[in-house]
Amino acid sequence: MEVYRPNVVAELETFYGDLLTNFGSYSTIKDHLADLSARMWEGIQDGNNAVFKEISNYHWSHLGKSTENLIVLNLDENDCKKTIANEYGFRRWTEVEHVNRPYNIAFENTVNAMLEGDFSTLKSNISKTKELVNTKSLYGHRATLLHYAATNGVEIWRQKVPMNLPEIVRYLIENGANKKAKMKVYGGEYTAAELLPSSAHPYDAGLMNELKTAFDH
Repeated sequence: MEVYRPNVVAELETFYGDLLTNFGSYSTIKDHLADLSARMWEGIQDGNNAVFKEISNYHWSHLGKSTENLIVLNLDENDCKKTIANEYGFRRWTEVEHVNRPYNIAFENTVNAMLEGDFSTLKSNISKTKELVNTKSLYGHRATLLHYAATNGVEIWRQKVPMNLPEIVRYLIENGANKKAKMKVYGGEYTAAELLPSSAHPYDAGLMNELKTAFDH
């Protein structure tokens, strides 16, 4: 299945590699996010442009800043923790340190299958575990599958658009996905349909109109 990947998404997938999805290797979510933060620190030291874009998107003190402006700031490991915390929906790193629970691996794998356009795996997972259609992420933002389909406010490396996403959204709603469920992002709480119009990636993928219709299904 063809998937629209913004350049920064592809670059971050390459930079972090399997570390992004090695959910089963960690006994707690905080341990995984700590390793992602450590990897980000390596990227800063290496001058990785995609990492600076990630910081520009999620560090409260540096939102919207260019790579050139960020490079001269002498960012440190605490800046990495602040960025990762916010990217994954936590207000600060001290909140991450209290996330001592393990991943819901079935949910995380279903999110990834959906965003790769793997419809058969998505349907198989949901048929085995019906509650996945309304499961909330254990990250601070508490996103559902529908929120991930809106490609807005979730982890930057997951902001990609498979070409069959409208069909997937219709399937989720037909199978009981709660369109009124809200995630915590941008200082408030929003449904997936409320977040969709301000998401650039569906526009760039040429699917915005079809997705809006699917969310109204």
